[in-house]
Amino acid sequence: MAKKKEIVDLEAEYRSLAPIAERFASQLCGQINHLLDNEKVLLSFPIQSRVKTWDSIFEKLDRVKLSLSKLTDLNDLVGLRLILQFRRDIDKVCSLISRHFNVVAKYDTQDRLKDDQFGYASVHFVLEMPEPWLTVPTLADMKGLRAEVQVRTTAQHIWAAASHTLQYKREESVPPQIRRSIYRVSALLETVDLEFERLLEEREQYREEIVDTEIIRQVDSDEKLNVDLIEKILDDLLPRDNKNAVAEPYDELLEDLLAFNIVDRQRLAELLRKHLDSIMKEDARIVGQRREQIRMGNKEFLGAAQERIERGIYYFHVGLVRVALGLEFGSKWESYIDEKSEGEHQEDD
Repeated sequence: MAKKKEIVDLEAEYRSLAPIAERFASQLCGQINHLLDNEKVLLSFPIQSRVKTWDSIFEKLDRVKLSLSKLTDLNDLVGLRLILQFRRDIDKVCSLISRHFNVVAKYDTQDRLKDDQFGYASVHFVLEMPEPWLTVPTLADMKGLRAEVQVRTTAQHIWAAASHTLQYKREESVPPQIRRSIYRVSALLETVDLEFERLLEEREQYREEIVDTEIIRQVDSDEKLNVDLIEKILDDLLPRDNKNAVAEPYDELLEDLLAFNIVDRQRLAELLRKHLDSIMKEDARIVGQRREQIRMGNKEFLGAAQERIERGIYYFHVGLVRVALGLEFGSKWESYIDEKSEGEHQEDD
């Protein structure tokens, strides 16, 4: 009877705690997303979060004879998963979590594997809200709640998801005749992460070789445009304040430039120098117009642009180049944009 009463009490506690746990998960997602944005860390997917269901807790209590005095003793009542694009970001993300949250425990599943074992790693944290945060009235009831946060790359996640489906989490679980295939898959996924690291290193080396003064001095260069070169040229020739710190669609801009035979850095630099004063005046004109509308109380139409208007800019770098293309090519540019928009509309349909 005592055990039955304990289960009943825990279930009642779960019913009252679950909504708080949902808010706890949401708050953690929001704070971690903010930290990642500040550090320009890219996720392959939005942060995954869940609150453990009562059925899952009940099954675990029965399966492993888990004894709980209260549900907040569960380290994984709330679970978050961060799936990163690149392996190099794992250390950065782990450092962010360690600095900004109260870390109760941390372990790396790679540490469990021997050199000749298959498997794939991820870093796990058990964390709580920092004490200062709990002084905020809307967060105070989250005191004592813990969350397990998993940090892994896309390749690591592929392995984890597939091995869970196949139930091949341990070597002993795999039929001997297919172990060789499992080893091969594990090695391929690890190679994916390593090759992405090599790609990033090569890209960084290339970007370092694009010296600022070259773009200004060697205007006769015929190096063909690519997204990295476009970013460098725009960084050098356009105001830094107009750059979108999160992301600029350089690949889409490259398509536009090539459509008008602007194929190398000389032609792009010439286009910007020719129209720089005009595009910046246009930017300032729109800012002034929008600020007047805000002053008159009409700001519903602004949306995400309001923050830019308050900073004194309207166009990002790619937008400024497109204004220059409009000035240079006039009706041809307008026709191109109309055709492109129509094509995108048909693809959506």
